Amino acid sequence: LGHDYVHGVDSFAMKMRNFAAIAAGLAPTWWSDKHNKHHALTNEMGVDEDIATDPFLYQWAPAPENDSPLRKIQHYIFWLPFSFLFALWRVDSVSVCIEAIEQKRVGAKGELYALLAHYLVLLSVFPVGVWVPAIFLSGLISALIVTPTHQSEELFEEYQPDWVKAQFDSTRNAVMTNPFSEWLWGGMQYQLEHHLFPTMPRSKYPLLKNRLLQFVEENNMMGGYRESGEFEILKMNWDLYKRVAEADAVPGAPSTKGKLGQQAAIINTNSPAAKLSSSSSSQK
Repeated sequence: LGHDYVHGVDSFAMKMRNFAAIAAGLAPTWWSDKHNKHHALTNEMGVDEDIATDPFLYQWAPAPENDSPLRKIQHYIFWLPFSFLFALWRVDSVSVCIEAIEQKRVGAKGELYALLAHYLVLLSVFPVGVWVPAIFLSGLISALIVTPTHQSEELFEEYQPDWVKAQFDSTRNAVMTNPFSEWLWGGMQYQLEHHLFPTMPRSKYPLLKNRLLQFVEENNMMGGYRESGEFEILKMNWDLYKRVAEADAVPGAPSTKGKLGQQAAIINTNSPAAKLSSSSSSQK
């Protein structure tokens, strides 16, 4: 719900923009900055933070200087960084919210109050033995849902001027096999529809499939409309981690944080991922 509200699907959603901050400790400014760039430049190496998950997980074999011993076992331990997803997002949310206040960004103080209210309730009402496992379990479940619809598809070393084609090439839908999965995935199984029409209510996504299939046929799109079963797509993502784990490092391979002069490169921003990159470089 927080994801839908921050996308601003309607006037009610705009009023509910701080829902994720209150309910889950995730600030909308941080999410908008990160997630909107993911929508605009999906799977672009060095730009899309959703595929900048090293040194814990790699989607392609890195250059030796960017490699990590963890890569060789990433297909066995992937569930660990997956589980830390929400914890990391919470830290990033607070960091970006404080910066947003310093920069006098609109609504930043309201976000801070929403985050403070969230942690006041979390720490005073719920036992540690409840909320700590909940954060890590929700991180694991969310990562299992949000990662496979893009990571096993095409990755781009350069800017893609044909945005629509890039969405088709970098996205795969998940086909649900039961009502529980349909509910659990929360509309993210219609990933292509969501990327093409991010402000459309999720209830309308199933109605788009035939229109998109027609669009593919009329425009002779080589990759087509990609979809796989919910468990098959998870296996595809695991196969990717395994394949990259077994590969040798590649001199000159693109950095996940981008390069100087690259449009919208992570290292050229003030995002938490850029700061992590700077910290890692200084340690080396």
